Amino acid sequence: MGRSWHHAERRLQTTTKRLKALNLYERYNEVFKEWRAESIIEAVPAAHEEGHYLPHGPVVKEASLTTKMRPVFDASAREVGSPSLSNCLEEGPNLIELIPAVLLRFRERRVGVSADIKKA
Repeated sequence: MGRSWHHAERRLQTTTKRLKALNLYERYNEVFKEWRAESIIEAVPAAHEEGHYLPHGPVVKEASLTTKMRPVFDASAREVGSPSLSNCLEEGPNLIELIPAVLLRFRERRVGVSADIKKA
């Protein structure tokens, strides 16, 4: 197994221990079961060594109306001598700056179309 696998495995063990102590393990695991049922994620064969493995941990927001707990993947995690996944991304323009102009055009026109994506 690669180094990123070992790093992700260590983080998973720590996260699992903390979630079990807080009685949140089953709730966190349910998210992954849903993702697997919806084909958002898939199982990786045990002998699979290629690829980059991302550590993850829960974000809990009890006040949220829709998603009380969600996994967050740490693309900044890195091993000594290897770049993180975040370091490997191409940089581009900040598209967030375009949002006000898009919203203004949406309000100016007679017909607007929007969509709601449940999960991506």
